[in-house]
Amino acid sequence: MDASAILNTLVSKQSLSGIGKAAGTSTANVSNVLQAALPSLLQGASTQANTASTASGFAEALSSHSKDDTSNVSSFLKNVDMEDGAKIISHLLTAKQTSQIAKDSGVDKATTTNILSAVAPLFMSILGQQTSGNSGNALGAILGSLTQNINVTSLLGSLLGAGSSSNKPSSHKPSSSQSNSGKTGSLLSGLMGLLK
Repeated sequence: MDASAILNTLVSKQSLSGIGKAAGTSTANVSNVLQAALPSLLQGASTQANTASTASGFAEALSSHSKDDTSNVSSFLKNVDMEDGAKIISHLLTAKQTSQIAKDSGVDKATTTNILSAVAPLFMSILGQQTSGNSGNALGAILGSLTQNINVTSLLGSLLGAGSSSNKPSSHKPSSSQSNSGKTGSLLSGLMGLLK
């Protein structure tokens, strides 16, 4: 599993733009919400994969979403199923977590919910493609290792900082990308070495 591919795709220029259009908001808001939400989404996926009562259903959902064609992210997001996304989010995050993500990102709750609903199908599709062929137990171990051993927040700060600078000015605080930019290479190497 190449976890760096998951994060890079989710925060790519095409993804930020497509999610923003689907959610009816700016790419700056999308960046801020993703930076606040992705660690929790990964933790939520890990919990689903490692809980006996949900592991089988979660593995089946990933398998189903892995068949989605995400080769053109912009095209995928134009037709994203927001209702399906909302259902996915209800499994991965609690209402309290969603409220906290809105607070941490500085984006109102309604917009945050729309962004999460737009990104969720893409998240599941990419995760499903990257974990295809793994058993439920292996999937749980992979996601558990990712959430426990990798500083996802720092990596996302670096990736989103770079993405926003190549896109357009955003409301990101420059200190986030500047303080983490030097860590990107080592974090990506750690992700790929741990999870491939």
